[in-house]
Amino acid sequence: MSRSELIEAARGDRPLDVLIKNVNLVNVFTCEIYPADIGIYGERIALVAPAGAFELEAEQVMDGTGKWASPGFVDTHLHIESSMVTPANYAAAVLPLGTTAAVIDPHEIGNVLGMRGIRYMVEASEGLPLRVYIAVPTCVPAVPGKESAGAAFTAAEISEMLKWPRVIAAAEVMDYIGVVRGNQPISDIVQASLNAGVTIQGHSPLLSGRDLNAYLAAGIESDHEVKQGSECLEKLRLGMLPLLKKSSYGNMIKRVLSDLKKVPYMEIALCTDDVEPDGIISEGMMDNVLREVIANGIPPAFAYRWATLNGARHYHLKDQGGIAPGYLADILLLSSLEEVGVCDVFANGKQVVQNGRLTAEIKEPPVSIDARNTMHFHSRPTRETFMIKAPIASGKLDVNTIEMQEANLTVLRRVSVAVENHYLTLKGLPDDFCYLTVVPRHGQPHPAQTVLLSGLRMRRGTLAATVAHDSHNLLVVGHDPDDMLLAALELEKCGGGILFADGGKVLGKLELPVAGLMSPKSVAELAEENAVMNRIGRDWGIQDESPILSIAGLALLVIPEVRISDTLGLFDTIHQKKIPLFPEA
Repeated sequence: MSRSELIEAARGDRPLDVLIKNVNLVNVFTCEIYPADIGIYGERIALVAPAGAFELEAEQVMDGTGKWASPGFVDTHLHIESSMVTPANYAAAVLPLGTTAAVIDPHEIGNVLGMRGIRYMVEASEGLPLRVYIAVPTCVPAVPGKESAGAAFTAAEISEMLKWPRVIAAAEVMDYIGVVRGNQPISDIVQASLNAGVTIQGHSPLLSGRDLNAYLAAGIESDHEVKQGSECLEKLRLGMLPLLKKSSYGNMIKRVLSDLKKVPYMEIALCTDDVEPDGIISEGMMDNVLREVIANGIPPAFAYRWATLNGARHYHLKDQGGIAPGYLADILLLSSLEEVGVCDVFANGKQVVQNGRLTAEIKEPPVSIDARNTMHFHSRPTRETFMIKAPIASGKLDVNTIEMQEANLTVLRRVSVAVENHYLTLKGLPDDFCYLTVVPRHGQPHPAQTVLLSGLRMRRGTLAATVAHDSHNLLVVGHDPDDMLLAALELEKCGGGILFADGGKVLGKLELPVAGLMSPKSVAELAEENAVMNRIGRDWGIQDESPILSIAGLALLVIPEVRISDTLGLFDTIHQKKIPLFPEA
């Protein structure tokens, strides 16, 4: 389609392909809602006019009476790997929910397979009716020198990938302490992103004051990790774009918005970040985030702008995120504005969803990556891998441990622990205390690290996962080292995934053979397995929104304030240093 043809259709000298008449238009430019007619020609919008203002001719006419028209949702930051499916199966799941564009950060698979993994995500998302844009991972691993993954990206790799197709951003700069301190290699990576002229995503939970100013001065532009209203307000006032989210790891929207509503104007965008299959089916994606924002007092027209235009403009997608002449025809028809009831979806001018059901055929694009088991233990784990040797033969010792708290935060807790036969035991401790082990699974030669954990509230059994942000080594929490060993060896056999074991038996397993992160199954198929697994976790006492993902962030060294590193063990994420397991008296 040429622009001259589009102009002719707008002028009335050429019939429209599709006319949506008498629909309630959510105008995200002015935050008004009013009856309108929308004309589509080819993949673009040719005309938007007050309902009935012009005599319009079209090949297909849709009566929008009683419905609302919105731009398709722009998901400003997410990891498709967290949905545990391929990009094609992800597109099939989210298009009926209203997402027509997504900016993905494939750093999960990048930590496992390096640049081959990023190339896979580019290839596997090519030609889909969902517009998939790539944000190149900047922190692989998240904190270089303090942990290890299956790859390590420097400014050279970042610069090369920034030239790849559909790359529009540098993904979340998680090593925010390194940026503030001017550390290498993260400073070179940020500079390479600035040189390329792309948008730079941030990640700086609870960062404030001079340190926040320094982080923003480096060129960081957004943050999807705001935890508190006062934090979000400070970031807004300094020109940062908060990306509010509701994900499988929690919901900060109510807490954040209570403070934001005190200011006369707020520029916000929305994202999903990480949503597991069960969450996609039971709650939704961007539609779910939007419902939450509206439920917390944001007028619908403003909320829809947050879900569409603001994100598109942030990434300089100048012909997306709105319903206006010349814009790409990514349009939703909704039965309910507040409930975000998506009925019909147009993507690139073609109807891909009708009455809530996907009508477009979505095939897996060809990819160059070969399938292989990515579980590589340099030294096979043993029972002792999941135990902690003590400096005394018996008695009691003070031990530094990790205590989990709400909002994925953690604190250091000193506990007196019994020692038997040279090893720490859980005897006498509250019943939610567990062993926590991170096992290198990318062929690294160093040994596993084991610490003690409380606050998970898992009162029996073992939970193991290769979904372990962001280096995606193997994480195992449990009460019995024998069950923990069983879980590790079972996941090695199937190529990775998530597993529950107890009493020498595997009680539930979600196999993720693609890099230990994803499955070739559909979202609906995985959601059933996902739901069964979550029920086991809840029965064992885990109260997180997603029990199977409750431990996934425990090795993420960029979330306050104490985590486990595969190379250093207990790790202070604020001061970026190792914490001794046995504190000095």
